[in-house]
Amino acid sequence: MTLLEQPATAPLRAGSLAAALHLAGPLASLLVIAVDEDRTTAVRAALRRETRTEDWVGTDGDDVLVVLAVLPADLDAVADRLLEVAERVAGRPAAAGLTAVSRDRSPGELLDRARTGLRVAWACGGGRVVRHP
Repeated sequence: MTLLEQPATAPLRAGSLAAALHLAGPLASLLVIAVDEDRTTAVRAALRRETRTEDWVGTDGDDVLVVLAVLPADLDAVADRLLEVAERVAGRPAAAGLTAVSRDRSPGELLDRARTGLRVAWACGGGRVVRHP
């Protein structure tokens, strides 16, 4: 058996959500922003310009993912600002889900939790960020 056949010990792929979560540290949060599929690339580029070097911005399907390492007191303001950027670039309302990163949850579980917040944000009419604990 090789190292790559052992998923628990395989090296993290650079640029992946798992690698970003691993590097983000204890204050990390995952923000998922839903936009139209034809605007995903433009929104991702705009969010990359608006975030810090240590933050990670990627995509998963039509969703733009952002791993942020900010103080809890600043998190809501930062998430709201990034949602405003996404809406401005997309030219229409967007919604976002947010969850705190926990080392005992896999990247898939964290993505599911953030997407739960995203669904609630859309159910409330969009234009907002909903945090899922």
